[in-house]
Amino acid sequence: MKAQCTAMAGTYIRGLLLLLITLMASVGKTPLEFNAADWHLIANGLWASGVPVIMRALNPKDSNYGISKKE
Repeated sequence: MKAQCTAMAGTYIRGLLLLLITLMASVGKTPLEFNAADWHLIANGLWASGVPVIMRALNPKDSNYGISKKE
């Protein structure tokens, strides 16, 4: 179970970092210059980076932490 949680956390962190870097590059400002709308985009990135984790968890063919027949 610990290995599955580690794999899930790794997937979430990779997705989160990639999404945050992409959003910050698309905004074109440093985080110190963000306004409320920019922070709203970043906050949406927090939940959106969980989508790959949920997709992998629901995949029965994923051997790392998906819903598989393996016990």
